[in-house]
Amino acid sequence: MIPIFQPSVPPSVVDRVCETLRAGWLSEGRQVKAFEEAFCRQFAQPRALALNSGTAALHLAVLGAGVGPGDEVITTAQTFVATAMAVLYVGATPVFADLQPGGPNLDPAEIERRITPRTRAILVVHYGGYPCDMDEIGAIAARHGLKVIEDAAHALGASYRGRPVGTLGDFSIFSFQAIKQLTTGDGGMLVCRTAEDHQLAYRRRWFGIDRANRKPGPGGLLEWDITELGYKYHMNDLAAAMGLAQLELFEAAQARRQALNQEFRTALAGVSGLTLLEEKADRVSGCWLFTVCVQRRADFIRALNSRGVQAAVWHQRIDRNSLLGGERPDLPNQTRFNLEEVSIPCRDSLTEPEVTAVLAAVKAGW
Repeated sequence: MIPIFQPSVPPSVVDRVCETLRAGWLSEGRQVKAFEEAFCRQFAQPRALALNSGTAALHLAVLGAGVGPGDEVITTAQTFVATAMAVLYVGATPVFADLQPGGPNLDPAEIERRITPRTRAILVVHYGGYPCDMDEIGAIAARHGLKVIEDAAHALGASYRGRPVGTLGDFSIFSFQAIKQLTTGDGGMLVCRTAEDHQLAYRRRWFGIDRANRKPGPGGLLEWDITELGYKYHMNDLAAAMGLAQLELFEAAQARRQALNQEFRTALAGVSGLTLLEEKADRVSGCWLFTVCVQRRADFIRALNSRGVQAAVWHQRIDRNSLLGGERPDLPNQTRFNLEEVSIPCRDSLTEPEVTAVLAAVKAGW
């Protein structure tokens, strides 16, 4: 079976982690700092904090946006549950807006329609790596005095109108979970637009303690004063070492993903019963998922699986969960998209024979 995802840990990554193990410092240290700095340079981000998961980054982003009990955050149901969970963590309510026709991203007009006096932020997801309409969303946020949070867990390396994803909101998060374009085993990155927000998130990352400004006490131990609630969300040096090595491989891997994306779009453009998702010329996808819409989806999945190619619905709408209120009837585009969407393998590690096999499996029909 050719899987949709297959984590890759090349020898250079193993070597970097082994060097860190031999150095004897395993928790947050120099490797974490180096990873944050290299990440900012490579992806043109203003400032970044390495964390132990993308979910931790989401939580700190929602907190940083000033969201709290009784507030609302407008977001999408076309995502993983972590997006909405971060809103629930702070006692707020996720409000689901509809997708653009054909999906997979939020419709700006549907966002504005759901704004109430309780709305504090808009939390967008660049689904599959494809950027949302950020200028329109930013204008809506400005009109209503709202913060914008980018969930860019799928979108490392993506850009919108010449600007890197991650620089388009007040906060943005990236995920380095095992099957992402860049993996640290698990991990995440929080990007803050302002230095003030960055410093607050820095303290919250490790129990509310300002580690950089601790003072030696009478007994020689470093002392501090905690002024706000914090968490144990820091990344460790082993994960950061893995990330540093993966950064060196990212550009070539991303070029391969984007080339495959175009090859697949060309090869599958005329397949009966299959519709490609829209890709506009003013943005570049991170190409984490290759998702299409198909008629008779169950038959499509069975046919591909029988030919040795994995096909799957990678993310079902999250509003269907009881915790999040159950499936909403007022999201017609979301409903249509979820009846037809399916993903197939299009990762950078596909061999040429595997590419041929995937395309042939789809073209053979269902």
